[in-house]
Amino acid sequence: MPAVMEGAHFRLMTYNIGGARKDFEAVLDDVIKMIQENSPDILVLQEAVEWLDAEQCWHGTASTLAKTLGYIEGVHFGPTLSMQEHFYPGKAIFVHAISRGWQEWRYGNAILSRWGFVRQGYSSEAGEPRNISLFHPLQYDGNRDTEPRYALLARIQADTASPFIIGTHLSTLVGEQGEPEQEIAGKSEKAQEMRFNQVRRLLDLIRAHMLETGELVFLMGDLNATVNETCIADVLVGEAGFVRLIPENDHTPTHQFKVKGPVDHIFVYPASRLVDYHCKIVDTPLARHASDHLPVVAEVSVT
Repeated sequence: MPAVMEGAHFRLMTYNIGGARKDFEAVLDDVIKMIQENSPDILVLQEAVEWLDAEQCWHGTASTLAKTLGYIEGVHFGPTLSMQEHFYPGKAIFVHAISRGWQEWRYGNAILSRWGFVRQGYSSEAGEPRNISLFHPLQYDGNRDTEPRYALLARIQADTASPFIIGTHLSTLVGEQGEPEQEIAGKSEKAQEMRFNQVRRLLDLIRAHMLETGELVFLMGDLNATVNETCIADVLVGEAGFVRLIPENDHTPTHQFKVKGPVDHIFVYPASRLVDYHCKIVDTPLARHASDHLPVVAEVSVT
């Protein structure tokens, strides 16, 4: 690994832990091992879950990871899908929850940090992350096409830097990806348009108080978009000026079954505050077993 230059130093990790959602007890152990092996200072999760059981006790992947791995100072879960708000009889997990007597089941993004969270505009005072809607359909029909999408926005105070952290998971549609015989005409174009609009809404959210003031921002997540897609190449990088941290193994797909090329990314803003970095897609047998996505990890030095 290259020598890290002077400046504030962070180890970042974005990880879609969809496998842990599908088989909580068995696969979460491997997710824990993956995170332990990479030891991030700031961890952004997609497809984290939590549920309220019949005895009114909450359980969840983010809280379990925080307790197990020591992220006690900063852990926050931002739901995107909720059984109480979006109940659909054809969704198996909702039926499972009802049969178990669960009062609630929620799915979404999470941020875990070695430092506590501070207020967005006053980094000297404690605060809470905010969960902001990027896409809210009129009705949820139990599929990806109608799944709400959010950005989880946080800020930390870490010694000489107080970066903003944004974790997100953008839309993907049934039939937009996969083998040619599985693709549905027009779905790819529609999905790209949705992601373009979601990135636009995100930029509207952060432009005045982060981008135009030169604040340090770490944007991480499963964008369901490859690097050449308009929402990344033209909007995030070309227009807004985010720097995508290019993994040393950038040819490696981060989704193991559908997409050619990485769809999970780490970005830094502004370019002038990025001193040095080293980024990789973690591709090991353990990573391939733990989830259907491979995590992306980066060492960054910033001013």
